[in-house]
Amino acid sequence: MQTSLVKIALVSSLQVLFSLTCFQDVVQAASGKGFGDNIHWRTLDDGKREAEASGLPIMLIIHKTWCGACKALKPKFAESKEISELAHNFVMINLEDEEEPKDETYSPDGGYIPRILFLDPSGKVHPEITNKNGNPNYKYFYSSAEHVVSGMKEGQEKLTGDASKQGHTGDEL
Repeated sequence: MQTSLVKIALVSSLQVLFSLTCFQDVVQAASGKGFGDNIHWRTLDDGKREAEASGLPIMLIIHKTWCGACKALKPKFAESKEISELAHNFVMINLEDEEEPKDETYSPDGGYIPRILFLDPSGKVHPEITNKNGNPNYKYFYSSAEHVVSGMKEGQEKLTGDASKQGHTGDEL
C-alpha cells in the first residue's frame, strides 16, 4: 500500500514538473527577451506562416544574451511607444542565441549582432532596407529607438499594400 502511494506521489510530482516546464517554454516563447513584453513576438516559423496568411511584412531581430550592444538596445527598444505602435503593422520575430538561422540570407553583410532585418509577407529578406543613419559597414545594426523607428517606417512603406506589389509578375488581372 505504501509503495503504491509513493508511486502515485512520484508520478504526480513528475506531471507537475512536466507541466511547469511546458508552461515555462510557452512563456519564454511569448517573452520579449528584453525587447518588450508588450509586443506580440513570434518564432521564425510561426512568424513566416502568419506573415504569409496576413499579408503583413516581418521585422526580425537577431541578438545574443551575452552581447553588450544587444543589452544596450533592449531598454531603448522596449520603452519606445512609437516602436510598440508600429509593431502592429508587422509580424515581429525575436531570435536569441541558438535560434539564429544558419542561412546566410539572414546575415546579408555579416554575422554581427544585433541585426534587424525586414522581410516581405512571403518571407523574403529585403536587404535594401537598412539603417540609413548607422554605420555603412554594418547596415542592419541599430543602436537607438529612433533609428529602429526610421527602419520600421521604411519597411512599412516598401513592404505593405501597393508598394509591395510593384514589380510583381504574377497572373494579376
